[in-house]
Amino acid sequence: MSARLPFVLRRLARPQHPGSPRRLPSLCRASSGRGSGCGGGEGLLGQQRLRDTQAGSSRGPGSPAPPARDSIVREVIQNSKEVLSLLQEKTPTFKPVLAIIQAGDDNLMQEVNQNLAEEAGLNITHICLPAESGEDEIIDEILKINEDSRVHGLALQIAETSFSNKILNALKPEKDVDGLTDVNLGKLVRGDAHECFISPVARAVIELLEKSGVSLDGKKILVIGAHGSLEATLQCLFQRKGSMTMSSQWKTPQLQGKKNSLSHTKLKSRLRNK
Repeated sequence: MSARLPFVLRRLARPQHPGSPRRLPSLCRASSGRGSGCGGGEGLLGQQRLRDTQAGSSRGPGSPAPPARDSIVREVIQNSKEVLSLLQEKTPTFKPVLAIIQAGDDNLMQEVNQNLAEEAGLNITHICLPAESGEDEIIDEILKINEDSRVHGLALQIAETSFSNKILNALKPEKDVDGLTDVNLGKLVRGDAHECFISPVARAVIELLEKSGVSLDGKKILVIGAHGSLEATLQCLFQRKGSMTMSSQWKTPQLQGKKNSLSHTKLKSRLRNK
């Protein structure tokens, strides 16, 4: 969620129409121990955010967040506030609304999203569906949000196995804040980045590397664990920075062999040092 905020707000320049967006009165049920798989292309990152949040709560109410992470989150929120302030100078009544269609039990993620959004000045409406919702049920909710002029952006928190082409392309490209539709991906590949939504996760990866002082020009980049639209977006953005990219999944035999070889080398080195 934090990665989305500034990029979403820069694209939501339409004035808000009167009235309130459609809301579901109840939260999704708390998880009963099974993984909901929410987050789509952000699955691993979403799980890490949840672990970080849980770790933070275990440190106690007076414990500060890790400095680096806290600094990045504060910067994202501040940037979002500045973007929203500029938009509201032109349209004082503008109040951006992001709808999140969620299939599964993930109250903690809802709370994280809501807290970040409120601090940045963004309204969120959650549409909570059962974890076992089928393609037609998800598309039906997407189509309703597409036609709701009071909602400016739409994000999906559904199992990765549910991300079919039919579901992804049911989103209106102008509300597709994660850049998942064929239209937004196509514009990015053609070089029309200023006319489309780009995956905030992919942009955040590039931005974090550059802020760390990493020059991407001429580098060989191995993208591990990404797939679908996120993989395509990362490759495209890295190549625009002058990098040569390769992709691999975590369970690729060659990658596992390389990992085992490196572990064996490190073990031998430690034994020699003893």
